[in-house]
Amino acid sequence: MIKRVDEMNPERAKNLLGKKEISEERLKKTMEQVKAFCKVAYQLYSKTNATDLENDNVRQLYAEPPEEFTNAA
Repeated sequence: MIKRVDEMNPERAKNLLGKKEISEERLKKTMEQVKAFCKVAYQLYSKTNATDLENDNVRQLYAEPPEEFTNAA
């Protein structure tokens, strides 16, 4: 899974709540529940949308540059 820059943390959650108040303990518990839900949802999604190829998410690197770059000059 790719880590996102906008990952939920307690400070960001408080900003999203705005003027509403919530206890620190309840906020942490709720965030853990949301993270667990997202993890399970992603695992179920990836199982139902599995690809046939193993290397779909792999970038191929070449030891030498492609022919079109070596003969460009």
